[in-house]
Amino acid sequence: MKKNKFFRLLNRTLMACGLLAMGACSGGSNGGGGDEPAPKPAENVTLRSTSIKEGAEVDASVDKLTLSYSTTVQVSAKADITLNGKSVSAASSSKTTMDVEVNLALEEGKSYTLKIAAGSIVARDDNSRTAPEFTLNFTTKKAPSMDLPDNDAMKVTHMIGFGWNLGNHFDSYDGGNAKDNYRITWSKDCPYWDGKIPTEKLYKSLAAAGVKTVRMPVTWGPYQNMTDGNYTIDADYMATVKQNVLWAKAAGLNVVLNTHHDEYWQDAYGASTSTTLNDELKARITATWTQIATAFKDEGDYLILETFNELNHNWASPTSGELKIQNEWNQVAVDAIRAVGGANATRWIAVPSYQANPGQAMSSAFKIPNDAANNLIVAIHCYDPYSFTLEKESNKDDADLKVKKWGHNAGNSYDEKNITDLFAKIKAAFIDKNIPVYLGEFGCSRHKTDLGNRCRDYYLEYFCRACCFYGLACCLWDNQNPGGGSEHHAYFNHADGSWCDNHEAIVKTMVKAATSNDATYTLESIYARAPK
Repeated sequence: MKKNKFFRLLNRTLMACGLLAMGACSGGSNGGGGDEPAPKPAENVTLRSTSIKEGAEVDASVDKLTLSYSTTVQVSAKADITLNGKSVSAASSSKTTMDVEVNLALEEGKSYTLKIAAGSIVARDDNSRTAPEFTLNFTTKKAPSMDLPDNDAMKVTHMIGFGWNLGNHFDSYDGGNAKDNYRITWSKDCPYWDGKIPTEKLYKSLAAAGVKTVRMPVTWGPYQNMTDGNYTIDADYMATVKQNVLWAKAAGLNVVLNTHHDEYWQDAYGASTSTTLNDELKARITATWTQIATAFKDEGDYLILETFNELNHNWASPTSGELKIQNEWNQVAVDAIRAVGGANATRWIAVPSYQANPGQAMSSAFKIPNDAANNLIVAIHCYDPYSFTLEKESNKDDADLKVKKWGHNAGNSYDEKNITDLFAKIKAAFIDKNIPVYLGEFGCSRHKTDLGNRCRDYYLEYFCRACCFYGLACCLWDNQNPGGGSEHHAYFNHADGSWCDNHEAIVKTMVKAATSNDATYTLESIYARAPK
């Protein structure tokens, strides 16, 4: 019995050792004596890049996620791809066999998690080669709300609405020469840069097109008497300006009246370095605005007076002294207007920052004047980005012209987000604090190519709609310069208001974009139509 038991135990031990040995051999590099190599595991497909980065914030209009792999790939028939737990479809890209596009249906202001299970993406030449599991987290932007503050700032925005500039007309000047020399330079019959004489029909045409406010830039200096000690403005010139204001009033329009290219004598830099010069210039500013305010003291609230245009010193970065002068002169002009009385005691007055620059307006250096009436509007201009809106397209012949593009499809560093980021800051700095803001000038030169002009029209629509969503009134620049190239802005004929350069469609689009209360007409809906 003991002997049998011993052999039984021995057999069990040998069998166990044999099984362990077999297991060890099967895990080695050679099986069954090493004659045949074991099969290699499938090589994984590597993901190189994605069109949406981890943690990114994207526009809800984005409808595809592009995944780029290290080899040619396809979507497996057993693919498991989900967005927030719900299955979504995917397919090979039509552009390259190394990309896969996942279809997205996004909503504004939401968080998303995209999951692609392992094996959902496989190599085209070998389905055993698969991409590993992939997870992506991202969010969508929340569009600005139409629920803007119900305050005086917004009442001014609605009052001004979509505006238009009678540019290069009354703001014409010839280096500050006396009136007679100034007139001879251009012509005795029409001394204005735009070469037109406005008529009552102009303002009726503007109103019919949806324009609500006319900004009349006026240069007064060449029409001032420099020897009488009072800087008296020529009576005929004042009467001509007033006639145009009254024509606009009769057409139901608001009017903004300013001192425009008087920067040639409004030397802020010189005044910042010389008390004597500053005192002289303040006296002239007071005399100028006293006369303007007196001429219009009986006109109602439809008339807004704007103290200056774009004070600057060769467009260089301003010194702290220049910024102080801007504040000081704004106060001088406001005081002069209010002192005249009549409607001037309470009418709205627009006060610009240095160079009418938005950044300067939001800086701590800019001070809004003291005003007992508390009826002041911050005036700024915006031609961003300059490289697209105003800069020359090319110094070469048109045949070698480089197309100017703008927007997220253009691949430029300045796009839609830069516009909305700027307007959001302006809204927070002023509108939300019940301080009205208006863009006295914006625009974009007509370009020389079809694609360039489609990008331009897209820019103008997006810009105006963004103004609406952030509570900003805006006035389009029009200098009656038809055709394409730098500083070509011609929308209405300055004589009778007829259309220039076939611009009826884009003007009506801008009016709608700047004023529509349609909540479905969003920035995202415009964004989705960006030219490619």
